[in-house]
Amino acid sequence: MKPVRAMKLTHGACSLILVGALWCCSSALASSGGAGVTGRRAADKVVARRSAATVFTHTLRKGQSGADVKTLQTWLSEVGYKVPATGYFGSITKSAVRGFQLAHRLYPASGSVGDRTSAALRAAVLDAPQGQPVAAANHNPALTDPIPGFTLERDDMGVDAGARPGAGIYAPAASTLIEVMQDWYAGEPLMLFQFDTRPPGALSDYWYVAEQIDPITTAIGTGFQTGQRVASFASSGTDIEIGWGSPTSNSLTLADETDPGAADPPAGSTTRWGETFKKVFGIT
Repeated sequence: MKPVRAMKLTHGACSLILVGALWCCSSALASSGGAGVTGRRAADKVVARRSAATVFTHTLRKGQSGADVKTLQTWLSEVGYKVPATGYFGSITKSAVRGFQLAHRLYPASGSVGDRTSAALRAAVLDAPQGQPVAAANHNPALTDPIPGFTLERDDMGVDAGARPGAGIYAPAASTLIEVMQDWYAGEPLMLFQFDTRPPGALSDYWYVAEQIDPITTAIGTGFQTGQRVASFASSGTDIEIGWGSPTSNSLTLADETDPGAADPPAGSTTRWGETFKKVFGIT
């Protein structure tokens, strides 16, 4: 354990035509002389009977295929979870759905699409700015810095940092949650993740984030895409620590295996563990 430290988503007589994931009422447009539906407001036509209680006619899950699945995939891409619109519900689609569910606190995050998930996803599509596909608030596929906007402090077994309550903490690369220690330091938790693929330059197959955090989930085996929120900065605590992890050390950190003294360096210190983590993931 770490010693105490100072800082710490009209219908009518018209035929609906599916083009990608955008539905348009061709006969109604023709008879009215209206222009074709364009831009993001075309999303208003994606779902017929917008006030209906259900979006799809049945629950969508892995192994299924068809037009509903293709619509689902297009919607996911529209809100930042990039998925090929193949019409087949495979592992990529399931992972994207789980990411959306976790980001919107739709539990259990099963990766299947029932009424609650489809309604939330439809709402996210309809709320997106006109003409601009945007990432969901809790997801950015291009993000590698796990703590954007945080103020960096000293290096420790990882990187110490602070932010405003509610600030997002993100997966620096696709990862799976493999362990949670509820009382890692001063009653605060640690989340240990395993990279799906070890990033170039990484010192470990694992990474952790600990202390002043509010986990999105503590369900072991939950997968996270690159840039998906894994936790939020909690309202109180001793700031956070983030860095290389290890499932075989007492503290679940790589530093603890060979450099236990890194747990309590003086203010302003830099360590190999903190500096390499910053370099690999562009933390500034």
